[in-house]
Amino acid sequence: MQQPQPAVMGAAQPGMNVVQGSRPTKMMSPIDAITGCMKGSMSFDGRASRSEFWWFFLFYVVVQQILTIISVAVDQPAITLVVLLLIPAYISVAARRMHDHGKSGWFMLIPIYNLVLFATDGEVMPNAHGPVPTNEL
Repeated sequence: MQQPQPAVMGAAQPGMNVVQGSRPTKMMSPIDAITGCMKGSMSFDGRASRSEFWWFFLFYVVVQQILTIISVAVDQPAITLVVLLLIPAYISVAARRMHDHGKSGWFMLIPIYNLVLFATDGEVMPNAHGPVPTNEL
């Protein structure tokens, strides 16, 4: 007969997609990342996984390029939509990505270092900013 395992801080809860002492076991889908970032565009609480950040960044760049091409073609400033809708969401997900490393969101303003933090795995245990991201909405 097996003995029950003791609860460990940071252990995955049933239904969560995180292995104990590890990062999420699956990558967030592009649609989940975009909808999650847009819904929480003014929320700076919590943590964002690498896949959430990079999928939203790709979406942001593609939309920005499309709107720039449209703006040039019709000679109207359609790029204003990006500023009003996507910039707050980008700033929010970037700050939450910094929180995944246990750092303040202001670290996104430091050139080069912020790219290193954006690209590397965050902390594997819960930190002051919340639990490990599960990559599920």
